[in-house]
Amino acid sequence: MQDAFTAHIEQLQLWRAQTPVLVAVSTGADSMALLDLLAHLPVALRPQINVVHVNHQLRAASVREAAFLTDYCARHGWPLYQTKWPMAEHPVHGTEAAARAFRYAYFAQVLQQQKISVLLTAHHADDQLETLLMRLVRGGDIQQLAAIATQRPFHQAKLVRPLLPFTRQQLRTYVAARKLTFFEDETNQDPRFTRNRLRQRVVPVLKQMQPLAAEHAADYVVQLQRLLRVNQRQMDQVLADCGDFLAIGYRGDLTQWQQLDTDVQYLALERLLTRLLVQQGITVKQRQKKELQQLLQHSRAQTTLNLAAGWQFVKSYQAFTIMPATTAVGQTSYTLAPGATCQVNGLQVSLQAGTATVSEADDSLEVWLASAELPLKIRHRQPGDRLSLRNGHQKINRILIDQKIPQQQRDRLWLITTQQNTVLWLLDVKKSQLFNPQQTDKIHYRLIIKK
Repeated sequence: MQDAFTAHIEQLQLWRAQTPVLVAVSTGADSMALLDLLAHLPVALRPQINVVHVNHQLRAASVREAAFLTDYCARHGWPLYQTKWPMAEHPVHGTEAAARAFRYAYFAQVLQQQKISVLLTAHHADDQLETLLMRLVRGGDIQQLAAIATQRPFHQAKLVRPLLPFTRQQLRTYVAARKLTFFEDETNQDPRFTRNRLRQRVVPVLKQMQPLAAEHAADYVVQLQRLLRVNQRQMDQVLADCGDFLAIGYRGDLTQWQQLDTDVQYLALERLLTRLLVQQGITVKQRQKKELQQLLQHSRAQTTLNLAAGWQFVKSYQAFTIMPATTAVGQTSYTLAPGATCQVNGLQVSLQAGTATVSEADDSLEVWLASAELPLKIRHRQPGDRLSLRNGHQKINRILIDQKIPQQQRDRLWLITTQQNTVLWLLDVKKSQLFNPQQTDKIHYRLIIKK
């Protein structure tokens, strides 16, 4: 097996000679085999071995195992980093997941502290088969069927599984031939864990039907991973053609999106959600993915869908965005007395005498106001707001619809009104036409907007 392992490492070029690596060792047969295989690589391929171990304090034998590993590493001259999972942190339920989270958090800590860029674990072909079966049973994305990757990013380093082509039996045979000491973890026989039930009851039946079941599963996973990598590159180009990735989020052109083949839309949406959310550890349910697909194809001009972790899908006419939801607009308002100036959302708004000079770069509106109408109010729109026109009134909401102002912008627009809530100006959109004629019982003013 040493020759096959050496050829595998040489082919993948996972590291250079004497590159420091951190090897996760539980003292089970698999991880002890990995340590020995690494130690016997040719010098031109052999990394600089560092060992990491976590005593989960779940079994009485864990103290003896930690002591053995301490002595084993000392005899080989390998640095050993180890810790204990505090008993107080053990949960009542979900022990397996919590133990894994603690273990990998400690691995990341050691990698950072020791400036090591490669973490090695002893996952093998049978682990691949079991993982594939678990994900088939649980359901989800096809990407999850890619199961365990040979390598993937891990914090600021990379996680590598160099034993994936090899079966559990091959490793046990190697351990026996090398007469390596290892410890059996009796929790691997506990039927309360899904993986153990598959290992004990399902995998043996599959191997009885096909002795090479684990190797075949590993081959299928490699093929699927290759297809997914090609698909990712193609979908990244589709997303670039249909829109732009923002500092946080994505803005797409709905017209271009809807011209895509339905299958391409599905795959592109999967890739988009993976890049924006899944890679950050945010889960998107299948139900929401189907709903997003429908909303992107639907003729409705505007709609919003809340996603996980504060993210939001917004469709507005011919554009759509997926990004963190913006904070809801508050009830902030300003008062504007004659001669005063307000800073509103990047605009300088002032109410001056009607004779005030206005530069070509400024925008203005002449108004005639009675004292009871002052001071003016600058606020966001409210239900029932109307703008006075020469031939009547027009609802603010209708103006926004006619001008196709996106929904997420509407509640952020500012209006200038009198004390009686008569709208004088919907800033950046439309002015009232009622206040131009001279009126003897009112005073002539000029509303001036400087950008």
